[in-house]
Amino acid sequence: MALDLCPVIAVPARDEAERLPGLIRALAKQSWVGRGGDRMKIVLILNNCRDDSLGAALREAEKHVGIALHAVTVAFEPVDAHAGSARRLALDTARALCPSDGSGVLLTTDADAVPANNWIEANLMAIAQGADLVGGRLIGNADEEASLGPAFLRRARDQQEFAMLSDQLTAILDPLPHDPWPRHHDHTGASLAVKADVYDRVGGLPALPRREDLAFVTNVRSSGFKVRHAPEVIVEVSARLSGRAAGGMADCLKQWVTATQAGDPHLVEAPTAILERARRRRLLRTLGDCDAASLATAAMRLSILPADLHDSFGQLLSPEELVERFAPEAPDAIATVPVRAAIDELDGLIRRLGGASRAA
Repeated sequence: MALDLCPVIAVPARDEAERLPGLIRALAKQSWVGRGGDRMKIVLILNNCRDDSLGAALREAEKHVGIALHAVTVAFEPVDAHAGSARRLALDTARALCPSDGSGVLLTTDADAVPANNWIEANLMAIAQGADLVGGRLIGNADEEASLGPAFLRRARDQQEFAMLSDQLTAILDPLPHDPWPRHHDHTGASLAVKADVYDRVGGLPALPRREDLAFVTNVRSSGFKVRHAPEVIVEVSARLSGRAAGGMADCLKQWVTATQAGDPHLVEAPTAILERARRRRLLRTLGDCDAASLATAAMRLSILPADLHDSFGQLLSPEELVERFAPEAPDAIATVPVRAAIDELDGLIRRLGGASRAA
């Protein structure tokens, strides 16, 4: 039951004096706050800050009796002064605040994010229903996105539609009982919730300089745990162009703005590549049911050496390990197809496969 779970929130921050009060206000408004008489624990790791992030956070937290802010100021060495180190420390610190009875749930978001009022409750409900990790749906701040102009808005809407249709096609071809359609495609540090014991079993979040969140989700999935992309878990994220994490959302949006201003075509991954990856995943998940001859045939179809399907002891890798190794997500896929053409092609594929069109 969701009521039996104990959430602790972990947030990395760097020079976020302007944005942190908004996050703390949003967390104080959570429908979960006050349940059972406990204050909501929030761990804030202030990473190499040069502004008054600490003071801004403490002053706002004092206004809300329902939250207990654990703020830690840290000065990482330059090589480690990045979001991966800060988020790892935030999650590790939050883990230490969890109860020892297995009820702990770690939630993480970004310092410039604004979670919906039911963010905690919706995450815990998804975990109570069987998920080990929950990725939240990200929605850009409407005012900030509008300030970037109509051409940017068109690009953002097209990208979102393409991503949703791509995921819908994948859900049809490679259905997962624990992550059924409708769902979404986001699982970033702006909204993750994970069982505390699962966090332990995968060795925590990798302290990488970029994409630490994606690496963590990959580790969770390849370890056989269930990842749910719950559409009811929603976080509003900033559309600012000056961010704190190298290679993060701000850098992506800045590239979009530059491309839009230059009149560059909006290209995306070819739908045929998405189709092939989904089919490849489905085949990989069935290898455990194959005899030796069928396994050799499947390996040939996949262009994989049969030996590579096994671990060092000769045991067939788990379906999750096989998928993550031989058909992983492709955030840097080569973009070759105009986005509107790709949307139409994906829509047609979904219709032919019997699914509802336009990411319904």
